[in-house]
Amino acid sequence: MVTPAVAGGVEPEEMNRSVLKEERRRLYDKRRRRDQVFANSAADLARGACALRVDTVFIGGLRGLAHDKPGKGNSNMWSYRRQKLRLATTLENHGIAAFEIPEDGTSKTCARHGCEVVRKPRGLVWCPFGHAMHADLNAAMNILARGRGKVPARVRVRSFIPTASGVLPVNEKDENSNPAPSAG
Repeated sequence: MVTPAVAGGVEPEEMNRSVLKEERRRLYDKRRRRDQVFANSAADLARGACALRVDTVFIGGLRGLAHDKPGKGNSNMWSYRRQKLRLATTLENHGIAAFEIPEDGTSKTCARHGCEVVRKPRGLVWCPFGHAMHADLNAAMNILARGRGKVPARVRVRSFIPTASGVLPVNEKDENSNPAPSAG
């Protein structure tokens, strides 16, 4: 029996096996980095909450999100369900109670007045009483109101960028503080 000549003396079956091993290693590395980003962001949030003496955190619970259904062809790196579980576990390990609050309709009502808002471009919502607010901030305040029953008069927004090597704070005063444009 004569076998065909193979480039480099490697059998086709061995070549396919090496390609599969490399792909498997790449996917495991991607999952490890994702889990590290989850861990870093959860730990940073827990440390910040402890420093501010926060005793309760409300986590928005999305219903029917594709990320909550593993095995449905979801290839997105951000599994909302896994991130939520990691955050709740880390907060409870730091002695902070974590509750899941349903997010249904939180972007459609004004957090201050309870009336229906008009959604405009750039993520803004406009209240009929004359003020505008970012839709995500409005939704977060509505989640807080559902959990605690009241909305604070003033809100300070803190931004950060979670990475596999740590959590980077975003300085509101420095325009060049975002590492995303310089990332290769």
